[in-house]
Amino acid sequence: MSKCLVLFVEGDTEVEFYKQVIANARKLRPNGMFDTNIECKSINGVGGFKNIVLRKFVKEIKTKYDEDCVYTVVLCRDTDVFELSLKPPIKWNEVERDLRASGAADVIHVEARHSIEDWFLYDAEGIISFLRLNKKTKVTGKDGYDKLKRLYKQANKMYYKGMKSNGMVSRLDIDKIANAVKDQLNPLYKALGVEKN
Repeated sequence: MSKCLVLFVEGDTEVEFYKQVIANARKLRPNGMFDTNIECKSINGVGGFKNIVLRKFVKEIKTKYDEDCVYTVVLCRDTDVFELSLKPPIKWNEVERDLRASGAADVIHVEARHSIEDWFLYDAEGIISFLRLNKKTKVTGKDGYDKLKRLYKQANKMYYKGMKSNGMVSRLDIDKIANAVKDQLNPLYKALGVEKN
């Protein structure tokens, strides 16, 4: 019986990041291997949790594996959209119910407090170095996304939420970030069968 862990994330930046997190978690395994297939799919923004997740799960994931495959679906999202909204745009219990009805054995939620950009900034030095800015560059802005945009602007570059980061993610100290947000990443580590101290 095969197992499959499917991560649905908001954009390409997140795909890059979570692949690094998984590679990092693999080092914590006794033989550096996982006993499960791992898929990481972008759903192009938070709205994709409503309709794209289920379609991708049924059409792209389930068609790839045996009928007896056991699926764990991980919904990775930023919390900022939901913190300010009186009527959250997504009913998570409905998303979960539909995934389970379509064959998911388990559905797990990984929530980046505020936004994934807030996570990236736990390694501000890495970002500043990647952008070739002065080491003393101050990080300012109202939230993680704004701070990252301002840093990029100082380097005469543009930061696009959800787009490929053109190398920034691979330069981040994933261990440092994972340690800083381990409470938020814990559900994923549990699903991967690793302990993050």
